[in-house]
Amino acid sequence: MTYLVTSLFGLAYLGMALGRIPGLRIDRSGIAMIVAVLLVAIGAVPVDRIAGAIHFPTLLLLAGLMVLSARVGASGFYDAAATWIASQASRPLWLLALTIAVGGVLSAFLVNDIVVFAMAPLLCSGLAARHLDPRPFLFGLAAASNAGSAATLIGNPQNILIGQAGGIGFWPYFADAVIPALVGLAVSFGCIAIVWRSSLAAPAAHAPPNAVPPRSRCCATSAPASSSPATSPSSAPTPALPEPPPERSRLDAGASPSVEDGIADVR
Repeated sequence: MTYLVTSLFGLAYLGMALGRIPGLRIDRSGIAMIVAVLLVAIGAVPVDRIAGAIHFPTLLLLAGLMVLSARVGASGFYDAAATWIASQASRPLWLLALTIAVGGVLSAFLVNDIVVFAMAPLLCSGLAARHLDPRPFLFGLAAASNAGSAATLIGNPQNILIGQAGGIGFWPYFADAVIPALVGLAVSFGCIAIVWRSSLAAPAAHAPPNAVPPRSRCCATSAPASSSPATSPSSAPTPALPEPPPERSRLDAGASPSVEDGIADVR
């Protein structure tokens, strides 16, 4: 039984590392559900202990953090942070440091997955407007989200489980984990700066201040908007609608049809 349970866990972690089961349309959630059902089917987890195997406080806390992160994203905070980071692209190495620092801090207090998915598209748009290679900055954002999330108990679900299983408070955990997290951020910056040194040495092209459109969800596909007030979307005049034909104007205005209107329609 022990070998079978260990094999199931090994296959589950392998499937989650790959992201799917080759040849099947099953994602990570489906893999976890299948393994849970198999553990119950072989008797490794008795039916009367299924509810006890689920830690509901952790799930509720994680759900609350996901809702909070989603609302922060809907408020435009992630967009503003990514736009500000991309505006510092005159020095690519400094931009990489800002990306790692901001991504790490946000991931420490919000759900890191949402931080990455919300900031990456706008960061791509700003980098493309300045003709910079986005790959080192995206690697930096991903690495920062992992390293930064380790600094607090609410950074990722694993920390929540560790804190509740070990009875560790928020601030004692933060005091122990903040130094390793900072070291991880520094190592991430150093490794990316060395591996991508040629890309980071390239000068950035000039881009208009509003080259990164707010609430954009595409990477480098939209043309930069002009900075002139006369051509900005907010000040552009609304095109006039065409005038309705004379014989239809009374009907379109809500007037009741008359005999003359009927004759005009027949003609």
